[in-house]
Amino acid sequence: MIKSVLTSFLLATSAVQASPALTERSLEATTNNDPFTVPSLDRNPRARSAAIDVKRKGWQYSNYPMGVAYYPTGTLANKTIAKDQESWLPPIMEIQGNINTEGPKALANINAKGGLNKLEDYANLYDGQWEKAFPGGPFPGMLTNFTDDRLFSMMRLSASPYRLKRVKTSDSLLFPVDDAAAITGLSLQQLQAQGRLFLEDFSEMKELDPTDKFGAGCQGYFYIHPKSGDFLPLAIRPLVKGRENSALVYTPKDEPTDWMLAKLIMNQNDGWHTTWAHITQSHSAAEAPYLAAIRTLSDNHPVLAIINRIEKTPWNIRPLLEAGVEGGAAPNAGPQYYAWTSLSGRAWANQVYSSGETANFQSNYYRTFLENQGLINSRDGPALKSFPFYEDASVVTEAIRDFMTAFVNSYYPNDRAVAQDSELQAWRSETGVAKVYDFPKSLTTRQTLIDILTHQTYLGAVVHGVMSTNGAIGDTTSLPFAPAGFRQPIPTKKGVKDIMSFMPTAEGAVWQVSTYAAANRAAWKNTNETISYMFADDTMLSRMNPSVRAAATKFQNSMNAFSTEVRARTFDKDGLNRGMPFMWNVLDPNWAPYWSVV
Repeated sequence: MIKSVLTSFLLATSAVQASPALTERSLEATTNNDPFTVPSLDRNPRARSAAIDVKRKGWQYSNYPMGVAYYPTGTLANKTIAKDQESWLPPIMEIQGNINTEGPKALANINAKGGLNKLEDYANLYDGQWEKAFPGGPFPGMLTNFTDDRLFSMMRLSASPYRLKRVKTSDSLLFPVDDAAAITGLSLQQLQAQGRLFLEDFSEMKELDPTDKFGAGCQGYFYIHPKSGDFLPLAIRPLVKGRENSALVYTPKDEPTDWMLAKLIMNQNDGWHTTWAHITQSHSAAEAPYLAAIRTLSDNHPVLAIINRIEKTPWNIRPLLEAGVEGGAAPNAGPQYYAWTSLSGRAWANQVYSSGETANFQSNYYRTFLENQGLINSRDGPALKSFPFYEDASVVTEAIRDFMTAFVNSYYPNDRAVAQDSELQAWRSETGVAKVYDFPKSLTTRQTLIDILTHQTYLGAVVHGVMSTNGAIGDTTSLPFAPAGFRQPIPTKKGVKDIMSFMPTAEGAVWQVSTYAAANRAAWKNTNETISYMFADDTMLSRMNPSVRAAATKFQNSMNAFSTEVRARTFDKDGLNRGMPFMWNVLDPNWAPYWSVV
């Protein structure tokens, strides 16, 4: 499938014949030396308008099975996709080659050390292995501290905050926790009344089509401890379709093996969410407004120049992922290791987009989202003592906002200039045609434009960085703490003695690392593919004004400084870093890519 998709890109021919000269002009605009200009300052507005018309014919909308958002089609779109493949595909092939070489070695290492007989043995999956595909293995602490409840809970405040929310006093409690007071000092109702209770709900996953492996859709309570202020797990309820009324509730008071299994089942949900939601939360959500921008903004428009920079080779990703779905569903697909089918994964990813959860533009502005979830600036309860995702994401995102503020203000002296930019107004209108969910209904102020561009950039640099590339493989999909599926059915009663009978085999473990290593970009550390270099494009900047060039330098300097800060982090005397028994450094600006790579 992937071969046929890419072949179709490469064989695409020029179908737009109406104005060859204008088609050439629109394509050449990215390589000329003319300064970027807003429409009112263009010396040849008629030619500019005509070039946009040609682009609209060459960039059209088509439906696509993966990710809901429209996918581009047309002569110019096909040429761009084929050209992008030339730079996008070689790293993919190189990484896959490394995986093909290193996977069998990792399997041999496990077997040479006696196989997987206890959870601690999964360290042999990583130790001294994956030198190129995944050097260093999971984040420090993940392999040694996975029994610590704080690792489980603090993952929700770093690696996977997207389904976590504070329970409001008006919310109905989803299930009782009889020993809540014995665990926390407060009843479940008291925790709720004081705004100390949090929920993560993946219950819809119980409806997914299963493979020959097993999983559940979990609901989990977390809480802020009334004395220590620590963020801790309280209870987990795994839900299996048809067994909802007899679902077990696990707490830290249970036997260690039962409680560990419950945490693993919920982590399996987080890993699934990371895998499939990232497709629509970072890719589709950014592609939809980008395609609308391509169809309405001149190639000489500074806003399109910025979006072109941050949306690097985006159009090859969903075809690759769709090929993976179809390959996983094929009769000869081989062993299944996920709990649910790849077709279910696609359907679930499309559903969370169509519901607006991952697609909504304004309500997913990072501070708006976190406030709506009750995770920051909450009036209903105490603040989180430590929130590593917010702490790091805010540094990166606010630096992006500073750049975008300087950029927008340098081209638009006031709000009226934004409102009078005909191409910006056409873009905003086109987002309706493009079915961009929750895009601003008006674009008449500089602040609105700054917010749009900041969020568009955040989707690739932060959301994708946390949910894919170097993020997921090091935390939410690492073993033994986050299996893709279980070999035994979810228990109907407590008292599990042999947790290893549920866990992935050595072959399944190597498959899991191999699958997520394909997105890892360890070799890009300290290169110009990272966040620090987001705006360091000499060709683009040469056509920008001096204020933008200065802002780009300021951004890079601030990101270099933050990278130094991140790399200086250590564990304290209690073995914690920012309240976590693991080191979360996903958003190191000289390690995390600045764009949605894969």
